[in-house]
Amino acid sequence: MGGVRLWDVRSGKIVQTLDTKSSMTSAEVSQDGRYITTADGSTVKFWDANHYGLVKSYDMPCTVESASLEPKYGNKFIAGGEDMWVHVFDFHTGNEIACNKGHHGPVHCVRFSPGGESYASGSEDGTIRIWQTGPLTTHEEQSEA
Repeated sequence: MGGVRLWDVRSGKIVQTLDTKSSMTSAEVSQDGRYITTADGSTVKFWDANHYGLVKSYDMPCTVESASLEPKYGNKFIAGGEDMWVHVFDFHTGNEIACNKGHHGPVHCVRFSPGGESYASGSEDGTIRIWQTGPLTTHEEQSEA
């Protein structure tokens, strides 16, 4: 059993524990402060950052080391792990929408750029790759207006 302990830095006490089945290998607070994204075993989870409840949980195609939520629209997330690929998923459905291949070792870290126009992946093969996200979709353009 794994998890994340959230601490109150003023009192030094544990406020909440986010329980997971496996040891957590990645945690990220979304840019808007709404979600905590975690990776544990072959699962990516999204937690409410204010009330700490589980919002979404998706089983991944392999053991994942890291996950990151797209910061601008929050409509997709990336995950990387033991299969050496960087997978892109739809946040709302969990469906895989893209897969980037290029590393020659497990992917240990993935993160979106602050504007969401690209993301980086770091691998055991000693490389960091920068991947460009696709052009804005009509839905994304309308929600920006």
